[in-house]
Amino acid sequence: MYDRMEQHSSKSPGIALWAALFGAGAVMTGAVFAGWLNYGSAIVLAYMENGLSSCF
Repeated sequence: MYDRMEQHSSKSPGIALWAALFGAGAVMTGAVFAGWLNYGSAIVLAYMENGLSSCF
């Protein structure tokens, strides 16, 4: 009975690690999306001025 409890508790740090990694990824994705909303038009204009818009 105690063996099962110890095994279950040993899995919870792994779950917490995956949850933290997922949360960090979600925050980074949100930051990139917010940056694109703020600076997307400037990025496209810079590509057009340099002739790289066809590659984009």
